[in-house]
Amino acid sequence: MRTPHLGLLLAVLLGSSSGLAEGVAEPSCPGVSGRDVPLETLGLRQPHLILNKDVPDPFVLKHGGTYHAFGTGTRIGGVQHNVQLVRSTDLRNWSAPAEVLPVDNLPAWVDRGHAQVWAPEVTEIGGRYVLYFNARHKSLTRTERPPEGPRVLQRHCIGAAVADTPAGPFVGHPEPLVCDEFPDGVIDASPFRDGGKLYLYYKDDGNCCGRGSAIHVRELRADGLAVAGASRRLVASNDGLGEQDDWEWLVVEAPTMVKRGADYTLFYTGNYFGNQNYSVAYLKCVTPMGPCGDVGENPILHSGKHTPLIGPGHQTLIEEGGRTYAFFHGWNRNPDAPQKAQVHKRCLYVAQVRWEAKPGGERPRIPQGKPARYH
Repeated sequence: MRTPHLGLLLAVLLGSSSGLAEGVAEPSCPGVSGRDVPLETLGLRQPHLILNKDVPDPFVLKHGGTYHAFGTGTRIGGVQHNVQLVRSTDLRNWSAPAEVLPVDNLPAWVDRGHAQVWAPEVTEIGGRYVLYFNARHKSLTRTERPPEGPRVLQRHCIGAAVADTPAGPFVGHPEPLVCDEFPDGVIDASPFRDGGKLYLYYKDDGNCCGRGSAIHVRELRADGLAVAGASRRLVASNDGLGEQDDWEWLVVEAPTMVKRGADYTLFYTGNYFGNQNYSVAYLKCVTPMGPCGDVGENPILHSGKHTPLIGPGHQTLIEEGGRTYAFFHGWNRNPDAPQKAQVHKRCLYVAQVRWEAKPGGERPRIPQGKPARYH
């Protein structure tokens, strides 16, 4: 198990991050630009940097020929955005960021004074678009355990908002979808459709409070605005042979389920989001509700000696033209806690996933994802 320094420990115990402020002094993100690369070879041999702006926890949806990239709430031009959206028709030229979940549209259960809206994902259900997110509840609390001692703060819950188009604006659904059964809170909601059924994947945010974390799944109601049935745990940060898996540490989060043929692959990100140790991994699952298992190849995308990427993670995947594109963020420089406004940002990258046929099903590979040495 990797032992972090005090700054890292404090940042992890305080939970996941909201976005950072945008400022003119931010250094550029590293890596090869995808600006002049054709779509069919974009990210094919190496990850490409496609947006040199702060887009934390990106989710990309293609609709009507336009790529919609949603990001965790952040300050842009001095104004707080709960959910930012940037759009592009070619993954080269991007619109200015727009707010698609304004504060007046947040549901009543959210603490509007300090909402901390994170990890938005959008899907089409019944001719309208549902945005899933997590935010701070105005009254429910959890006991966080930073090194200086316990403190009681509001917990995060998962909510939904609805719009007629993916460009919004979205209007919040009155009640949280997942909340009460998780005393440490829940974050990183990700919807998945398999045939006529909808599922929601999310993270039990136990690392906020000195415990490990876990990824769960639950079936959704047909309209996507309520859960149905019981929650099922798919993977936890302490599922390995040691107290915590060496590379995951206390954190497993950002789930993304993908189906190819009869194969189910659950992508996720592990370790601390705020430095170079953040990494992408996968599990092979029997059904959308599990069970899921690690075949021993993780992580498949991470920082290292021979890659410019810094803490790549919070991936989403798109199938297009027979290719699988993985979008994810990476830091412009290693914050290693604490992060500073106008110094640090998380930019948008893309890589193509190559699928290898193996006994037991296909396994994903990301170009230059496993460098020669892992830090």
